[in-house]
Amino acid sequence: MGPAAAQANDDLFEQVEVTIGRAKLQTVLTGFLLGGAIADLAVVDIDENGDRDLRIYAFGDATWEPTLDTTLRPEVLFVDLANIGGRDRLITYEPGRLNWFDPESQTEHALVEVATNYDAADQDGIPRVDITRDVNHDGRDDLVFPDLDGFWIWTQVGDGSFIKTVKLGPPEPYLDEIALHDKHTYGEVGITAQTLPWYLSRLHEVDYDRDGRSDLVFWNEDHFDVYMQDELGGFDPVAKTFAPGISFDSDGAYSLVFGFSGESTFKLLSGFRKRSKQTVLHSFRDLNGDQVADLVTHTLEGRSVLKQRSLYEIHFGTPVPTGTEFARDASTAIRPQGRAGGLQPFGYSSQWWQDFDGDGQVDVMSGDVKLGIGRMIRVLLANSIAMDLEFYRSQDGIYPDKPDATRKIRPDFDRFGKPGPFFPAVLLGDVNGDGRTDLLMGKSREELHVFLGVPGPDLFTDQPQKVAVALPDDERYTRLVDLNRDGKLDVLIHQRSDTEQHRVTLLMAR
Repeated sequence: MGPAAAQANDDLFEQVEVTIGRAKLQTVLTGFLLGGAIADLAVVDIDENGDRDLRIYAFGDATWEPTLDTTLRPEVLFVDLANIGGRDRLITYEPGRLNWFDPESQTEHALVEVATNYDAADQDGIPRVDITRDVNHDGRDDLVFPDLDGFWIWTQVGDGSFIKTVKLGPPEPYLDEIALHDKHTYGEVGITAQTLPWYLSRLHEVDYDRDGRSDLVFWNEDHFDVYMQDELGGFDPVAKTFAPGISFDSDGAYSLVFGFSGESTFKLLSGFRKRSKQTVLHSFRDLNGDQVADLVTHTLEGRSVLKQRSLYEIHFGTPVPTGTEFARDASTAIRPQGRAGGLQPFGYSSQWWQDFDGDGQVDVMSGDVKLGIGRMIRVLLANSIAMDLEFYRSQDGIYPDKPDATRKIRPDFDRFGKPGPFFPAVLLGDVNGDGRTDLLMGKSREELHVFLGVPGPDLFTDQPQKVAVALPDDERYTRLVDLNRDGKLDVLIHQRSDTEQHRVTLLMAR
Protein backbone atom coordinates (compact mmCIF):
# COMPACT_ATOMS: atom_id res chain seq x y z
CA MET A 1 0.00 0.00 0.00
CA GLY A 2 1.62 3.21 -1.15
CA PRO A 3 1.02 6.64 0.35
CA ALA A 4 -1.46 9.05 -1.14
CA ALA A 5 -0.32 11.50 -3.74
CA ALA A 6 -1.53 15.12 -3.53
CA GLN A 7 -2.07 17.31 -6.56
CA ALA A 8 -3.57 20.71 -7.31
CA ASN A 9 -7.12 20.57 -8.68
CA ASP A 10 -8.78 23.99 -8.89
CA ASP A 11 -9.57 27.06 -6.86
CA LEU A 12 -11.98 25.15 -4.61
CA PHE A 13 -10.24 21.88 -3.81
CA GLU A 14 -6.94 20.10 -3.52
CA GLN A 15 -7.23 16.51 -4.68
CA VAL A 16 -5.69 13.64 -2.72
CA GLU A 17 -5.88 9.98 -3.62
CA VAL A 18 -5.38 7.02 -1.27
CA THR A 19 -5.19 3.36 -2.27
CA ILE A 20 -6.96 1.22 0.34
CA GLY A 21 -6.41 -2.39 -0.72
CA ARG A 22 -8.47 -5.13 -2.30
CA ALA A 23 -11.70 -6.64 -0.99
CA LYS A 24 -15.10 -7.45 -2.41
CA LEU A 25 -16.82 -5.10 0.03
CA GLN A 26 -15.22 -2.26 1.95
CA THR A 27 -16.55 0.23 4.48
CA VAL A 28 -14.79 3.60 4.74
CA LEU A 29 -15.21 5.88 7.76
CA THR A 30 -13.59 9.19 8.68
CA GLY A 31 -12.89 10.28 12.24
CA PHE A 32 -10.25 11.66 14.55
CA LEU A 33 -9.36 8.21 15.83
CA LEU A 34 -5.66 8.82 16.50
CA GLY A 35 -5.99 12.30 17.96
CA GLY A 36 -4.51 14.25 15.06
CA ALA A 37 -5.65 17.58 13.63
CA ILE A 38 -6.72 15.93 10.34
CA ALA A 39 -9.30 13.14 10.29
CA ASP A 40 -8.11 9.58 9.79
CA LEU A 41 -9.50 7.10 7.27
CA ALA A 42 -10.68 3.78 8.71
CA VAL A 43 -11.23 0.94 6.25
CA VAL A 44 -13.00 -2.25 7.34
CA ASP A 45 -13.42 -5.33 5.15
CA ILE A 46 -13.34 -9.12 5.13
CA ASP A 47 -10.25 -10.65 3.53
CA GLU A 48 -9.94 -13.89 1.56
CA ASN A 49 -9.46 -15.82 4.82
CA GLY A 50 -12.64 -14.46 6.36
CA ASP A 51 -10.79 -12.16 8.80
CA ARG A 52 -12.23 -8.77 9.71
CA ASP A 53 -9.45 -6.41 8.69
CA LEU A 54 -9.16 -2.85 10.02
CA ARG A 55 -6.71 -0.40 8.46
CA ILE A 56 -6.31 3.20 9.61
CA TYR A 57 -4.65 5.83 7.43
CA ALA A 58 -3.36 8.93 9.22
CA PHE A 59 -2.53 12.28 7.63
CA GLY A 60 1.10 13.33 7.74
CA ASP A 61 3.50 15.23 5.48
CA ALA A 62 0.68 16.24 3.07
CA THR A 63 -0.50 12.65 2.54
CA TRP A 64 -2.52 9.92 4.25
CA GLU A 65 -0.19 7.11 5.24
CA PRO A 66 -1.13 3.56 6.31
CA THR A 67 -0.58 3.65 10.07
CA LEU A 68 -2.42 0.70 11.59
CA ASP A 69 -3.29 -2.72 10.16
CA THR A 70 -4.99 -5.17 12.48
CA THR A 71 -7.74 -7.77 12.75
CA LEU A 72 -11.03 -7.28 14.56
CA ARG A 73 -12.80 -10.01 16.48
CA PRO A 74 -14.34 -12.65 14.17
CA GLU A 75 -17.79 -12.01 15.68
CA VAL A 76 -17.95 -8.38 14.46
CA LEU A 77 -21.00 -7.83 12.23
CA PHE A 78 -21.05 -4.06 11.74
CA VAL A 79 -19.22 -0.89 12.75
CA ASP A 80 -20.05 2.73 13.56
CA LEU A 81 -18.28 5.82 14.85
CA ALA A 82 -18.99 7.72 18.09
CA ASN A 83 -17.36 10.51 20.05
CA ILE A 84 -16.84 9.09 23.55
CA GLY A 85 -15.33 11.21 26.29
CA GLY A 86 -14.30 13.83 23.75
CA ARG A 87 -12.54 11.44 21.35
CA ASP A 88 -13.73 9.63 18.23
CA ARG A 89 -13.96 5.88 18.67
CA LEU A 90 -14.67 3.03 16.26
CA ILE A 91 -17.70 1.08 17.53
CA THR A 92 -18.03 -2.62 16.69
CA TYR A 93 -21.06 -4.84 17.16
CA GLU A 94 -21.06 -8.54 17.93
CA PRO A 95 -24.06 -10.56 19.09
CA GLY A 96 -24.79 -9.53 22.66
CA ARG A 97 -22.69 -6.39 22.94
CA LEU A 98 -21.19 -3.23 21.49
CA ASN A 99 -17.42 -2.68 21.79
CA TRP A 100 -15.05 0.20 21.18
CA PHE A 101 -11.70 -0.26 19.48
CA ASP A 102 -8.58 1.07 21.19
CA PRO A 103 -5.93 1.90 18.54
CA GLU A 104 -3.13 2.11 21.14
CA SER A 105 -3.52 -1.50 22.29
CA GLN A 106 -5.24 -2.63 19.05
CA THR A 107 -7.93 -4.39 21.07
CA GLU A 108 -11.70 -4.15 21.44
CA HIS A 109 -13.23 -3.33 24.82
CA ALA A 110 -16.80 -4.04 25.90
CA LEU A 111 -18.94 -0.91 25.84
CA VAL A 112 -22.55 -1.97 26.53
CA GLU A 113 -24.53 -5.20 26.43
CA VAL A 114 -27.16 -5.43 23.68
CA ALA A 115 -30.18 -7.65 24.19
CA THR A 116 -31.59 -7.32 20.68
CA ASN A 117 -31.00 -9.65 17.74
CA TYR A 118 -29.27 -8.23 14.67
CA ASP A 119 -29.38 -10.42 11.55
CA ALA A 120 -26.29 -10.01 9.34
CA ALA A 121 -26.43 -10.81 5.64
CA ASP A 122 -23.39 -12.23 3.86
CA GLN A 123 -23.67 -9.68 1.04
CA ASP A 124 -23.33 -6.78 3.50
CA GLY A 125 -19.68 -7.38 4.38
CA ILE A 126 -19.00 -5.28 7.50
CA PRO A 127 -21.31 -2.30 6.91
CA ARG A 128 -21.52 0.93 8.84
CA VAL A 129 -24.81 0.93 10.73
CA ASP A 130 -25.74 4.28 12.24
CA ILE A 131 -26.77 3.63 15.85
CA THR A 132 -25.23 6.79 17.34
CA ARG A 133 -27.20 9.99 17.77
CA ASP A 134 -27.49 12.73 20.37
CA VAL A 135 -31.01 11.90 21.55
CA ASN A 136 -30.99 14.25 24.54
CA HIS A 137 -29.23 17.11 22.71
CA ASP A 138 -26.49 17.59 25.30
CA GLY A 139 -23.66 17.56 22.74
CA ARG A 140 -22.66 13.94 23.43
CA ASP A 141 -23.18 10.89 21.23
CA ASP A 142 -25.68 8.39 22.64
CA LEU A 143 -26.45 4.84 21.49
CA VAL A 144 -29.84 3.77 20.11
CA PHE A 145 -30.58 0.18 19.18
CA PRO A 146 -34.05 -0.89 18.02
CA ASP A 147 -35.70 -4.12 19.07
CA LEU A 148 -38.90 -5.71 17.84
CA ASP A 149 -40.78 -4.39 20.86
CA GLY A 150 -39.17 -1.02 21.54
CA PHE A 151 -35.81 0.77 21.66
CA TRP A 152 -32.76 0.33 23.86
CA ILE A 153 -31.13 3.68 24.60
CA TRP A 154 -27.85 4.42 26.36
CA THR A 155 -27.15 8.09 27.17
CA GLN A 156 -23.55 9.24 27.52
CA VAL A 157 -22.50 11.21 30.58
CA GLY A 158 -19.54 13.51 31.21
CA ASP A 159 -16.95 10.84 31.96
CA GLY A 160 -17.65 8.97 28.71
CA SER A 161 -19.64 6.16 30.30
CA PHE A 162 -23.16 5.20 29.23
CA ILE A 163 -26.31 4.96 31.33
CA LYS A 164 -28.82 2.42 30.11
CA THR A 165 -32.45 3.46 29.89
CA VAL A 166 -35.19 0.86 30.13
CA LYS A 167 -36.68 -0.12 26.81
CA LEU A 168 -38.79 2.73 25.44
CA GLY A 169 -41.41 2.98 22.75
CA PRO A 170 -44.20 0.73 21.43
CA PRO A 171 -43.59 -2.52 19.53
CA GLU A 172 -43.01 -2.41 15.79
CA PRO A 173 -46.56 -2.37 14.32
CA TYR A 174 -45.79 -4.23 11.07
CA LEU A 175 -44.09 -7.37 12.37
CA ASP A 176 -46.74 -9.67 10.88
CA GLU A 177 -46.97 -7.83 7.55
CA ILE A 178 -45.24 -8.77 4.28
CA ALA A 179 -43.51 -6.12 2.19
CA LEU A 180 -44.40 -6.18 -1.51
CA HIS A 181 -43.47 -9.67 -2.79
CA ASP A 182 -41.25 -10.71 0.09
CA LYS A 183 -41.72 -14.31 1.26
CA HIS A 184 -41.23 -13.48 4.93
CA THR A 185 -42.98 -11.19 7.36
CA TYR A 186 -41.24 -8.03 8.50
CA GLY A 187 -40.71 -9.64 11.89
CA GLU A 188 -39.11 -12.70 10.31
CA VAL A 189 -36.79 -10.52 8.23
CA GLY A 190 -35.73 -8.92 11.51
CA ILE A 191 -33.29 -6.10 12.15
CA THR A 192 -30.69 -5.87 9.39
CA ALA A 193 -28.44 -3.18 7.92
CA GLN A 194 -31.26 -2.43 5.46
CA THR A 195 -34.21 -2.40 7.89
CA LEU A 196 -32.53 -0.73 10.88
CA PRO A 197 -33.01 2.79 9.40
CA TRP A 198 -36.72 1.95 9.02
CA TYR A 199 -36.93 1.08 12.71
CA LEU A 200 -35.06 4.23 13.70
CA SER A 201 -37.39 6.40 11.59
CA ARG A 202 -40.08 5.77 14.22
CA LEU A 203 -38.13 7.69 16.88
CA HIS A 204 -38.70 11.46 17.01
CA GLU A 205 -36.96 14.05 19.20
CA VAL A 206 -39.29 16.85 20.31
CA ASP A 207 -39.17 19.32 23.20
CA TYR A 208 -42.82 18.61 23.89
CA ASP A 209 -43.13 20.46 27.21
CA ARG A 210 -40.72 23.25 26.08
CA ASP A 211 -38.46 23.02 29.12
CA GLY A 212 -35.35 23.22 26.94
CA ARG A 213 -34.82 19.44 26.97
CA SER A 214 -35.54 17.18 24.01
CA ASP A 215 -38.09 14.41 24.67
CA LEU A 216 -38.64 11.17 22.75
CA VAL A 217 -41.91 10.76 20.83
CA PHE A 218 -43.37 7.62 19.19
CA TRP A 219 -46.61 7.06 17.28
CA ASN A 220 -48.60 4.26 18.95
CA GLU A 221 -51.64 3.16 16.91
CA ASP A 222 -53.85 6.23 17.45
CA HIS A 223 -51.83 8.50 19.73
CA PHE A 224 -48.31 9.63 20.57
CA ASP A 225 -46.28 8.34 23.50
CA VAL A 226 -43.91 10.95 24.95
CA TYR A 227 -40.96 10.02 27.19
CA MET A 228 -39.88 13.16 29.02
CA GLN A 229 -36.19 13.90 29.46
CA ASP A 230 -35.07 14.36 33.06
CA GLU A 231 -32.44 16.71 34.50
CA LEU A 232 -29.71 14.06 34.17
CA GLY A 233 -30.25 13.52 30.43
CA GLY A 234 -32.18 10.26 30.80
CA PHE A 235 -35.83 9.62 30.01
CA ASP A 236 -38.85 8.86 32.19
CA PRO A 237 -39.82 5.23 31.48
CA VAL A 238 -43.51 6.08 31.95
CA ALA A 239 -44.88 7.77 28.84
CA LYS A 240 -47.30 10.64 28.63
CA THR A 241 -49.76 10.50 25.75
CA PHE A 242 -51.46 12.93 23.42
CA ALA A 243 -53.64 12.70 20.30
CA PRO A 244 -52.70 15.23 17.60
CA GLY A 245 -56.10 15.61 15.97
CA ILE A 246 -54.37 15.30 12.57
CA SER A 247 -55.26 12.50 10.20
CA PHE A 248 -52.58 10.22 8.77
CA ASP A 249 -52.52 6.52 7.95
CA SER A 250 -49.29 5.34 9.50
CA ASP A 251 -45.95 6.22 11.04
CA GLY A 252 -43.23 6.68 8.42
CA ALA A 253 -42.86 6.18 4.67
CA TYR A 254 -41.44 2.68 5.21
CA SER A 255 -44.96 1.49 6.10
CA LEU A 256 -46.10 2.04 2.50
CA VAL A 257 -44.33 -1.11 1.29
CA PHE A 258 -46.76 -3.22 3.30
CA GLY A 259 -49.81 -1.72 1.58
CA PHE A 260 -48.90 -3.23 -1.81
CA SER A 261 -48.51 -6.83 -0.66
CA GLY A 262 -50.07 -9.27 -3.11
CA GLU A 263 -50.50 -6.75 -5.92
CA SER A 264 -49.26 -7.45 -9.45
CA THR A 265 -45.83 -6.02 -10.18
CA PHE A 266 -46.98 -5.08 -13.67
CA LYS A 267 -49.94 -3.09 -12.34
CA LEU A 268 -47.83 -1.43 -9.65
CA LEU A 269 -45.30 -0.21 -12.21
CA SER A 270 -47.61 0.52 -15.14
CA GLY A 271 -50.41 2.16 -13.18
CA PHE A 272 -53.19 -0.19 -14.33
CA ARG A 273 -54.62 -0.29 -10.82
CA LYS A 274 -56.91 1.67 -8.56
CA ARG A 275 -55.56 5.08 -7.57
CA SER A 276 -54.21 5.02 -4.03
CA LYS A 277 -53.72 7.87 -1.58
CA GLN A 278 -51.78 7.43 1.62
CA THR A 279 -50.61 9.91 4.22
CA VAL A 280 -47.80 9.14 6.65
CA LEU A 281 -46.11 10.97 9.50
CA HIS A 282 -42.97 12.55 8.08
CA SER A 283 -41.21 14.40 10.91
CA PHE A 284 -41.23 16.95 13.69
CA ARG A 285 -39.15 20.11 13.23
CA ASP A 286 -39.36 23.82 13.95
CA LEU A 287 -40.01 25.29 10.51
CA ASN A 288 -41.31 28.76 11.36
CA GLY A 289 -38.57 29.68 13.83
CA ASP A 290 -40.77 30.14 16.92
CA GLN A 291 -38.81 27.57 18.99
CA VAL A 292 -41.83 25.21 19.00
CA ALA A 293 -41.83 21.95 17.03
CA ASP A 294 -44.11 21.62 14.00
CA LEU A 295 -45.57 18.38 12.63
CA VAL A 296 -45.06 17.37 8.98
CA THR A 297 -47.07 14.77 7.06
CA HIS A 298 -46.35 13.31 3.61
CA THR A 299 -49.13 12.29 1.22
CA LEU A 300 -48.47 10.14 -1.87
CA GLU A 301 -51.18 9.73 -4.49
CA GLY A 302 -51.24 7.92 -7.82
CA ARG A 303 -51.76 4.66 -9.65
CA SER A 304 -48.15 3.69 -10.37
CA VAL A 305 -45.65 3.51 -7.51
CA LEU A 306 -43.11 5.04 -9.91
CA LYS A 307 -45.19 8.15 -10.66
CA GLN A 308 -46.90 9.60 -7.60
CA ARG A 309 -47.77 13.12 -6.58
CA SER A 310 -46.33 14.23 -3.26
CA LEU A 311 -47.79 16.69 -0.77
CA TYR A 312 -46.04 17.82 2.40
CA GLU A 313 -48.33 19.50 4.92
CA ILE A 314 -46.91 21.40 7.89
CA HIS A 315 -48.97 21.83 11.05
CA PHE A 316 -47.53 24.57 13.24
CA GLY A 317 -47.05 23.80 16.91
CA THR A 318 -48.48 26.06 19.62
CA PRO A 319 -47.60 26.06 23.35
CA VAL A 320 -50.40 24.89 25.63
CA PRO A 321 -50.33 24.19 29.40
CA THR A 322 -50.13 20.43 28.84
CA GLY A 323 -47.32 20.60 26.26
CA THR A 324 -47.54 21.33 22.53
CA GLU A 325 -50.63 21.41 20.36
CA PHE A 326 -50.54 21.15 16.56
CA ALA A 327 -52.88 22.96 14.17
CA ARG A 328 -55.55 20.58 12.86
CA ASP A 329 -55.49 22.18 9.41
CA ALA A 330 -52.25 22.54 7.49
CA SER A 331 -50.54 25.86 8.20
CA THR A 332 -48.52 25.69 4.97
CA ALA A 333 -47.66 23.04 2.39
CA ILE A 334 -45.13 22.02 -0.23
CA ARG A 335 -46.39 20.52 -3.49
CA PRO A 336 -43.46 19.22 -5.56
CA GLN A 337 -44.16 19.51 -9.28
CA GLY A 338 -42.62 16.16 -10.20
CA ARG A 339 -44.16 12.71 -10.15
CA ALA A 340 -41.45 10.70 -8.47
CA GLY A 341 -41.83 7.26 -7.00
CA GLY A 342 -42.34 7.24 -3.27
CA LEU A 343 -40.45 3.99 -2.83
CA GLN A 344 -37.45 4.54 -5.08
CA PRO A 345 -33.99 3.60 -3.77
CA PHE A 346 -30.95 5.72 -3.03
CA GLY A 347 -31.30 9.52 -2.78
CA TYR A 348 -33.78 9.91 -5.62
CA SER A 349 -37.32 11.07 -5.01
CA SER A 350 -35.91 12.69 -1.88
CA GLN A 351 -36.23 15.94 0.02
CA TRP A 352 -33.52 17.90 1.80
CA TRP A 353 -34.73 20.11 4.66
CA GLN A 354 -32.15 22.70 5.67
CA ASP A 355 -31.34 26.40 5.67
CA PHE A 356 -29.87 26.96 2.19
CA ASP A 357 -29.50 30.73 2.25
CA GLY A 358 -28.38 31.31 5.85
CA ASP A 359 -31.42 33.32 6.95
CA GLY A 360 -32.22 30.99 9.86
CA GLN A 361 -35.29 29.42 8.20
CA VAL A 362 -35.61 25.85 6.94
CA ASP A 363 -35.83 25.58 3.16
CA VAL A 364 -36.61 22.49 1.11
CA MET A 365 -35.04 20.92 -1.97
CA SER A 366 -37.05 18.24 -3.76
CA GLY A 367 -35.41 15.76 -6.12
CA ASP A 368 -37.39 13.96 -8.81
CA VAL A 369 -36.37 11.12 -11.13
CA LYS A 370 -39.12 10.32 -13.62
CA LEU A 371 -39.08 6.69 -14.67
CA GLY A 372 -41.55 6.80 -17.56
CA ILE A 373 -40.94 5.23 -20.98
CA GLY A 374 -39.10 8.30 -22.30
CA ARG A 375 -36.80 8.47 -19.30
CA MET A 376 -36.05 4.75 -19.47
CA ILE A 377 -35.08 5.13 -23.14
CA ARG A 378 -32.68 7.90 -22.12
CA VAL A 379 -31.18 5.64 -19.46
CA LEU A 380 -30.55 2.95 -22.08
CA LEU A 381 -29.20 5.34 -24.71
CA ALA A 382 -27.33 7.87 -22.59
CA ASN A 383 -26.22 5.41 -19.91
CA SER A 384 -27.14 7.89 -17.17
CA ILE A 385 -29.97 8.99 -14.89
CA ALA A 386 -31.51 12.47 -15.20
CA MET A 387 -32.96 14.34 -12.25
CA ASP A 388 -34.99 17.50 -11.63
CA LEU A 389 -34.45 19.65 -8.52
CA GLU A 390 -36.91 22.15 -7.04
CA PHE A 391 -36.14 24.65 -4.27
CA TYR A 392 -38.70 26.09 -1.87
CA ARG A 393 -37.58 29.00 0.32
CA SER A 394 -39.32 29.62 3.61
CA GLN A 395 -40.61 33.13 4.24
CA ASP A 396 -41.75 33.49 7.86
CA GLY A 397 -42.39 29.75 7.89
CA ILE A 398 -44.60 29.80 4.77
CA TYR A 399 -43.63 27.95 1.59
CA PRO A 400 -44.59 29.06 -1.95
CA ASP A 401 -47.04 27.18 -4.16
CA LYS A 402 -44.37 26.89 -6.86
CA PRO A 403 -40.61 26.43 -6.48
CA ASP A 404 -38.43 29.51 -6.15
CA ALA A 405 -35.75 27.91 -8.29
CA THR A 406 -35.23 24.75 -10.31
CA ARG A 407 -32.25 22.82 -11.61
CA LYS A 408 -32.01 20.01 -14.11
CA ILE A 409 -29.31 17.39 -13.75
CA ARG A 410 -28.53 16.04 -17.20
CA PRO A 411 -25.34 13.96 -17.11
CA ASP A 412 -23.33 13.89 -20.31
CA PHE A 413 -24.30 11.43 -23.03
CA ASP A 414 -22.17 8.33 -22.49
CA ARG A 415 -23.49 5.68 -24.86
CA PHE A 416 -20.10 4.12 -25.56
CA GLY A 417 -18.57 4.58 -22.14
CA LYS A 418 -18.54 2.32 -19.11
CA PRO A 419 -21.48 -0.13 -19.13
CA GLY A 420 -24.32 0.41 -16.72
CA PRO A 421 -26.15 3.60 -15.70
CA PHE A 422 -24.47 6.52 -13.95
CA PHE A 423 -26.38 7.72 -10.88
CA PRO A 424 -25.06 11.28 -10.36
CA ALA A 425 -24.27 12.37 -6.84
CA VAL A 426 -26.26 15.33 -5.47
CA LEU A 427 -24.74 16.94 -2.39
CA LEU A 428 -25.60 20.01 -0.33
CA GLY A 429 -23.14 21.70 1.99
CA ASP A 430 -20.87 24.68 2.52
CA VAL A 431 -17.59 23.94 0.74
CA ASN A 432 -16.17 27.49 0.60
CA GLY A 433 -16.90 28.58 4.18
CA ASP A 434 -19.16 31.57 3.45
CA GLY A 435 -22.05 30.24 5.55
CA ARG A 436 -24.26 29.46 2.54
CA THR A 437 -25.16 26.01 1.26
CA ASP A 438 -23.53 25.01 -2.03
CA LEU A 439 -24.88 22.50 -4.55
CA LEU A 440 -22.61 19.76 -5.91
CA MET A 441 -23.77 17.59 -8.80
CA GLY A 442 -22.11 14.86 -10.84
CA LYS A 443 -22.04 15.94 -14.49
CA SER A 444 -20.35 12.79 -15.74
CA ARG A 445 -18.09 10.01 -14.55
CA GLU A 446 -15.19 12.46 -14.95
CA GLU A 447 -16.58 15.80 -13.78
CA LEU A 448 -18.22 17.32 -10.71
CA HIS A 449 -20.10 20.63 -10.93
CA VAL A 450 -20.19 22.99 -7.96
CA PHE A 451 -22.83 25.73 -7.82
CA LEU A 452 -21.87 28.10 -5.02
CA GLY A 453 -24.57 29.53 -2.78
CA VAL A 454 -25.56 33.17 -3.34
CA PRO A 455 -27.95 35.54 -1.54
CA GLY A 456 -31.41 36.03 -2.97
CA PRO A 457 -34.09 33.79 -4.44
CA ASP A 458 -31.83 32.04 -6.96
CA LEU A 459 -29.90 30.38 -4.10
CA PHE A 460 -27.00 29.23 -6.34
CA THR A 461 -24.80 30.61 -9.11
CA ASP A 462 -26.02 30.03 -12.66
CA GLN A 463 -22.67 28.74 -13.86
CA PRO A 464 -20.83 26.00 -11.99
CA GLN A 465 -17.21 25.61 -11.10
CA LYS A 466 -16.08 22.43 -12.82
CA VAL A 467 -13.93 19.92 -10.98
CA ALA A 468 -12.19 17.18 -12.93
CA VAL A 469 -12.47 14.05 -10.80
CA ALA A 470 -13.50 10.42 -11.33
CA LEU A 471 -16.94 9.71 -9.86
CA PRO A 472 -18.44 6.30 -9.03
CA ASP A 473 -21.61 5.04 -10.71
CA ASP A 474 -23.43 4.83 -7.40
CA GLU A 475 -24.17 8.16 -5.68
CA ARG A 476 -23.99 6.52 -2.25
CA TYR A 477 -20.20 6.36 -2.51
CA THR A 478 -19.76 10.14 -2.65
CA ARG A 479 -20.32 12.19 0.51
CA LEU A 480 -19.35 15.38 2.32
CA VAL A 481 -17.12 15.34 5.41
CA ASP A 482 -15.11 17.92 7.37
CA LEU A 483 -11.60 16.52 7.45
CA ASN A 484 -9.85 19.34 9.31
CA ARG A 485 -12.61 21.05 11.33
CA ASP A 486 -12.22 24.29 9.39
CA GLY A 487 -15.97 24.69 8.77
CA LYS A 488 -15.57 23.87 5.08
CA LEU A 489 -16.88 20.55 3.88
CA ASP A 490 -14.62 18.26 1.88
CA VAL A 491 -15.70 15.60 -0.63
CA LEU A 492 -14.95 11.91 -0.06
CA ILE A 493 -15.28 9.59 -3.05
CA HIS A 494 -14.97 5.83 -2.59
CA GLN A 495 -13.74 4.29 -5.84
CA ARG A 496 -14.39 0.55 -6.02
CA SER A 497 -12.85 -1.80 -8.57
CA ASP A 498 -13.18 -5.45 -9.53
CA THR A 499 -9.66 -5.66 -10.91
CA GLU A 500 -7.51 -3.11 -9.02
CA GLN A 501 -7.08 -1.80 -5.52
CA HIS A 502 -9.92 0.30 -4.19
CA ARG A 503 -9.20 4.00 -3.82
CA VAL A 504 -10.47 6.96 -1.86
CA THR A 505 -10.35 10.33 -3.60
CA LEU A 506 -10.53 13.33 -1.27
CA LEU A 507 -11.36 16.83 -2.49
CA MET A 508 -10.05 19.00 0.34
CA ALA A 509 -11.61 22.46 0.48
CA ARG A 510 -8.97 25.18 0.18
